[in-house]
Amino acid sequence: MMNTSPTFLQLVLYFLRLGALGFGGPVALANAMRRDLVEGRGWLTGEEYENGLALAAACPGPLAYQLGIYCGYIRYGIGGGLAVAVAFGLAPFVIVTFAAYLYVRFAGDWHVRALFYGIAPAVVALIVKACWNLGKRTLRADRLAWMFAVIACAVTVILQRELALMFVSAGLIGAFVFAPRGTPTPRPANALVLFVPGTSTKLFAFFFKTGLLVFGSGLVIVPFLKTQVVDQYHWLGNRQFLDSVAIGMISPGPVVITATFVGYLLNGFSGAVAATLGIFSPPVLFTVIATPILLRYHKHPRLAGFIRGVGVTVVGVLVGTSYLVGKEAIGDWLTAAIAIISLVVISLWKKFPEPAVIGAAGVVGLVAYRLLS
Repeated sequence: MMNTSPTFLQLVLYFLRLGALGFGGPVALANAMRRDLVEGRGWLTGEEYENGLALAAACPGPLAYQLGIYCGYIRYGIGGGLAVAVAFGLAPFVIVTFAAYLYVRFAGDWHVRALFYGIAPAVVALIVKACWNLGKRTLRADRLAWMFAVIACAVTVILQRELALMFVSAGLIGAFVFAPRGTPTPRPANALVLFVPGTSTKLFAFFFKTGLLVFGSGLVIVPFLKTQVVDQYHWLGNRQFLDSVAIGMISPGPVVITATFVGYLLNGFSGAVAATLGIFSPPVLFTVIATPILLRYHKHPRLAGFIRGVGVTVVGVLVGTSYLVGKEAIGDWLTAAIAIISLVVISLWKKFPEPAVIGAAGVVGLVAYRLLS
């Protein structure tokens, strides 16, 4: 199809709709953009799309969200990137904030507990499947990569605490061990540590830091929420944490919208806004500021090595987190059965929509909760 340029409004409305109706996670959303923008409307060339996908995979931030911002940026510059960033995240923010309001208001109702009793083990199954997909694509037959992942998994399970230093360290080591010899070593950027008062400001700073370390699948946010929000800071209990992840997975748009739910539970609407701005700021900044540089240097050996070091460590952390989450979500024969059946369904029928799996598990929870109680 001949390449055509959309109007600014057409582009914004497309991503507003995709954010409101786009289920299925990063792969589904990225494929929808290819189908609609390249093959259907001709708003992007195939090469532009592939460059954007590579950039999104190389930079921190949810892959599909970052790809969307890139599309806006290459058509209408910084203004286009920022407009798409708002449009793509607006509907999920509204939906999840409303869900959090209902969750808080009816937290004592047995129906809510029953619903999430069934949903939690299904979430574990989806995380396990994400581990498998990410590991198969990332680790391959690379023994060194497997060593990084195994160490990261062990550290996650044993320490159950702050992981940021481990990711940075893995990246810096990876810049050498995963890059060809004889290449120049870039000077590392200075770290910025924020110590700020106020709950909403703290939430913004926390989720901004988390957003800097989320590569690829939005499920990578799970390790940070588990080890810090639950285990280190004790902001949420394990059950609230699982419910937050479940809401993020069954809502449209990027899975990292989980941050909105967590922010609302901690500090109401202002907390939801602060957490949302925090988690989405890094991909926006990387895309609208660093796109020209990253498109030019994303294949630099040292940078590629850093990215690979972080990527393979993510796999290990996600596996370790699956174990920690599973311990809390699976406590009897029924939750074990829900987890196993969910995993079998999404493994054998790859196109089966994940929100449908979550919904079915919730129904089972509603039916069985009172009986088992």
